[in-house]
Amino acid sequence: MEKKDPRDAILEILRREGPVPIYKLAKELGLSYGAVQWYVFSLEREGLVETIKVGKRRYVALKTSDWLGNIRVADVLEDFILTLAAFGVKSDMTLRDALAVLEKKAPHIAVLLKKMVEKG
Repeated sequence: MEKKDPRDAILEILRREGPVPIYKLAKELGLSYGAVQWYVFSLEREGLVETIKVGKRRYVALKTSDWLGNIRVADVLEDFILTLAAFGVKSDMTLRDALAVLEKKAPHIAVLLKKMVEKG
């Protein structure tokens, strides 16, 4: 049995599922994260796919894909919570305490969080 080229397999998955995180491609193909990154990079050079970083995840999509129409809100929020935790914000903190931590360690995130909760 002839083994399928990983680049073709990646394109097939993207056609079927839309944007996919690199780790998921690696898992589905049974390859290391680094190997999949290399294949994705070669596909990017050819203009067939593009990547976008959402939180800590890197998504891969066909060049013509609709990113916003295919990335789940739950994934973005999960990554945002992990990012907050990395800066020392705990889920049981008050917003005021969280902002105090973020203003020292990650002011750009503090600004974003303030905008999210502004009274409108």
